[in-house]
Amino acid sequence: MPNESIIDLMGLVVKDVKIKILGTKIETVGPVLITHWGMSGPVILKASSIGARDLFESDYCFNIEINWLLESNTELLYKRLEQFSLSFEKKTVINKNPFPFSNRLWQFLVSKFGVPTNKKWGELGKKKMRHLIELFTKDSYSVSGKTTFKEEFVTCGGVALSNINVNTMESKIHSNLYFAGEVLNIDAITGGYNFQAAWSTGFVAGKLE
Repeated sequence: MPNESIIDLMGLVVKDVKIKILGTKIETVGPVLITHWGMSGPVILKASSIGARDLFESDYCFNIEINWLLESNTELLYKRLEQFSLSFEKKTVINKNPFPFSNRLWQFLVSKFGVPTNKKWGELGKKKMRHLIELFTKDSYSVSGKTTFKEEFVTCGGVALSNINVNTMESKIHSNLYFAGEVLNIDAITGGYNFQAAWSTGFVAGKLE
């Protein structure tokens, strides 16, 4: 995310967020890590795995939408924020955080959304609070390119399983030719599944009859 100032929060982890890759059906939930080049963490890796072909076709230029609060019922969130504003009406918005994420992230988002640093909760008003909720649940960022390291965790694509005898991992086209791991057209989300697939198919391919 070369043009997004959120990279100033590098090292910050948010336990659970929901992300959507706009223009696709890809939507995932999980922890996100802010890095010096953009975002990573399980929620991003999962989305990258699910959307590998779509993202490749877009040349890795797309927009993502983040729901920092997970909750999609904006009216419920508004009522919660309204009650908070009544309880802390004399406190400044930027210094009094109503949600369960770090003050660094809170202050970044409040500033991004254009709330003056001296604005108090009692001065915010209903319209602005509804606007804040909308932004917290549909915060958008522009993505341009992959990780700066040009490395991949998992490949996508490979030898079609229809061309493989899965009982031996031998090619149906060329005898005595065996395949295993990610050279096959199999991949999974991060979390050890691809290691297991490599070990299992390697075991089958190397097993003597």
